[in-house]
Amino acid sequence: MSDGIEFLVGSVLGHAGAVSEASGRLAQARSAIGEVTMDSQAYGQLCQFLPGLLSPVFDDAFEVISEAVEALDETAAKLRTTASAMEMTDAGSARRLEGRRDRSSICRCE
Repeated sequence: MSDGIEFLVGSVLGHAGAVSEASGRLAQARSAIGEVTMDSQAYGQLCQFLPGLLSPVFDDAFEVISEAVEALDETAAKLRTTASAMEMTDAGSARRLEGRRDRSSICRCE
């Protein structure tokens, strides 16, 4: 007979929290991208070409980080949903097993 499996709901929820925290930190980094961009006047006369080179890099970084934030948020939500579903399924199974045990303990003596 199998020993069964153990699904640690608390651990999964803790991991979901860590994933959400990582998402929050990336969102903060994403907002910093807008703060570090400078207009062409900031680069002086000799480096007027830099904004044209750096702007696409900042745009790409913003897009990639945005996608990562979205993916992490989705992952955290799915982890929470899975933990909740497992907990509800486990509770339902326990109730059914209790019901069977209660019925089987009734003595049918003749």
